[in-house]
Amino acid sequence: MSNNAKLAELRARTDRELMTLIQRELDRALTLAAVAANRGSAFYGEAEKAYRKVITLLPKAPDMRRGQRARIEAAVKELRFRLDQVPAVAKVERHPASFASGA
Repeated sequence: MSNNAKLAELRARTDRELMTLIQRELDRALTLAAVAANRGSAFYGEAEKAYRKVITLLPKAPDMRRGQRARIEAAVKELRFRLDQVPAVAKVERHPASFASGA
């Protein structure tokens, strides 16, 4: 096997593994976004982190098939939409406790 053939095989395997990683991160992020109660939750933070990871990895897979890329990009848009729908952290008003003095 020539060096070029070995490199092509290695690149193809790397691309498949990258697509698997991207798909798993997207699935994980969509699940986390669905259970996030608000933007202050750990689930939301992890979903945002996974979203950023996917956005970073997508350009590293330029040889992705057109249909596959379309599905991934649609899932990324869906994830962004779901993350944007998670409510902001509710403000909690604190009132000092008042004690009645009994004399």
